[in-house]
Amino acid sequence: MSVDVLSDVLQQVRLDGAVLFRATFHAPWCIATRAGAEIAASLGHPHLQGVYFHVVTQGRVWAQTAGTEGVWVEAGQALVLPHGAAHVLGDEPGLSPIPHEVLWGDLPANELRDVAWVADGERARLLCGFLVCQREAFAPLFATLPPMFRVHMGAHEDEPALDPLLAYAEHEIVAPRVGGGELRLRMAELIFVEALRRYMNALPEDETGWLAGLRDPLVGRALALMHSAPERDWDVETLARETASSRTQLGERFRRVLGEPPMQYLTRWRMYLAARRLRESGDSIARVAESVGYESTAAFQRAFKRQMGETPARVRAQARGRPLQEE
Repeated sequence: MSVDVLSDVLQQVRLDGAVLFRATFHAPWCIATRAGAEIAASLGHPHLQGVYFHVVTQGRVWAQTAGTEGVWVEAGQALVLPHGAAHVLGDEPGLSPIPHEVLWGDLPANELRDVAWVADGERARLLCGFLVCQREAFAPLFATLPPMFRVHMGAHEDEPALDPLLAYAEHEIVAPRVGGGELRLRMAELIFVEALRRYMNALPEDETGWLAGLRDPLVGRALALMHSAPERDWDVETLARETASSRTQLGERFRRVLGEPPMQYLTRWRMYLAARRLRESGDSIARVAESVGYESTAAFQRAFKRQMGETPARVRAQARGRPLQEE
């Protein structure tokens, strides 16, 4: 149930697998990356954000962002930087980094396949990925995530080993076949989603926030119901009945875990869905309003402006690059 909600949200976030390549480094080495927004812009997405991940398949890697103490990432672990923070990777702390452009040369990021830093020391091998996304599309997900986190991608506790997937991804990178480009992009998305799932499953029992809500038995059921039919005429009493709880229990649990009542969450989710439909479809505002559960267009427009800060007509006009014409 929780994974379905996560998938639903990630569809709205619009992940776009942009980069997946293998990197091999021999010590000593230290590379500095740019902020994800800069990489996204270089890939033709100047208004979007980026997510980095690095899966260490051999050796170990030191990773650090500005203002952090840094962490070691061991073979079989993935490092995820969900906010696209500029970071440093190396074989030990304290080395002076070189810009990653030195390693890439003039090759565009999305054409990277197999890069190497040759020296005489110990070898580390990574699968490096970068995803372009519109993270503002669902702020609660990203607000839950720290600047960087590590997860085990091999067999760990109840989690299966992802070695076959990683080996397959590496093979597609170094031995490209017809259709391999699209396949690599989808694999980058899959690796990121699996890392998110493993991070969520490892959260402490008393954790709060959106990912913790997915894992919570009561909140997770309520979220799944609302995401399965956001246009339905939901109220707290109906949600409580269908989650086998009381209104008080559901409301208190929602506020404790997510920091807001259920109906406030539902309104925000409806407005995200409506915004995407306004940008991508030719439906009238009245029809968009109906699709997210509003019989009154005026009530929808008020709720949309309150949540999104702009009118539905302006959001549509901006998406099409046209002058505003109110419907």
